[in-house]
Amino acid sequence: MKPIILFLTLASILFFSVHVSGDSLQSFDAQMQFTNETISPSENDNYFDLQLEPKQKTVLHISITNLKDRPITIIPSFNRATTNQLGVIEYSGKNQDTIENLPADIEKVVTLNQESFTLTGHEQKTIELTVNMPEKAFEGMIAGGLYLQEKPTAETKGNIQHVFSREIAVVLKNKLPPLKPALTLKKAAPIQINQRNAITATLQNTNAAYLTNGELHYEIKKNNQSAPLLTGTEPIAFSPNSGMDYLIFLKGKKFQPGTYHLSAKIKNEAIDWQQQTTFVISKETSNSYNEKDVSLTQENTSSFNWLLWTAGGIILALIVVIAYLLYSMKKNKQ
Repeated sequence: MKPIILFLTLASILFFSVHVSGDSLQSFDAQMQFTNETISPSENDNYFDLQLEPKQKTVLHISITNLKDRPITIIPSFNRATTNQLGVIEYSGKNQDTIENLPADIEKVVTLNQESFTLTGHEQKTIELTVNMPEKAFEGMIAGGLYLQEKPTAETKGNIQHVFSREIAVVLKNKLPPLKPALTLKKAAPIQINQRNAITATLQNTNAAYLTNGELHYEIKKNNQSAPLLTGTEPIAFSPNSGMDYLIFLKGKKFQPGTYHLSAKIKNEAIDWQQQTTFVISKETSNSYNEKDVSLTQENTSSFNWLLWTAGGIILALIVVIAYLLYSMKKNKQ
């Protein structure tokens, strides 16, 4: 459980959405009240890890304190743990990933007693999460999280928001041996995200187990070419029974039509997995995406600007040489 404890501790402490604020960014604090069912509760645990019997019911309490002098409004929600396109586990409910072999829907198992509420300056309020375990025992674990977000007080300007949020994970299990993650690479395909060329690798964790501290190594080769088009190593994680279209950006490279092979390897302390798949990029797709890719446009603009500066430098040098020759000829005549 140590990798999960480390990951969820960091997630609950560090993973908050902060975008620009004039004073202190943290506007509220959330403290957990551990129950008797919590496994090895300690001051360093920052998530609920519960081992319960089928049909068992318990209530979790979280105290929320306004750290500001002014009133703030908190919007709470409870969401299933998901994995986003960059291989990061989230509890905000904003990301919709793919689900496979889910033993139970934690969003139905855990209910939140509170909708949005306002705290006056330095006021404290306790909210509850009611857990009703499924009737049948299940293998592995199901995971979700309480997502607390401060309601913005000012109008949003572009992509800048005055927002602070906090996540507290909840992990539920029965008294069964733990499972290991089970990974599969389903497919790969070309895509364009935010006007940048990329390859999506559809990866799935089909077991009710976390994968934390993982390392993904990928290699993309065009058919009949020995040198890879792209290669890289990135950190990756999976929540239980979750999948994603992992994004591999081309970083300014053009799409070329043809058949490609993607090799993916993921390993951590528990698993050492690898798989390959083949995908095709058509001429129509490559032309369409290349025309819209802003990184290619910037590259072409930079090249054009470099040519302009070079041509300007050559012309200036010729003018200086001609002026010098004319001056020398005039001086010789005199």
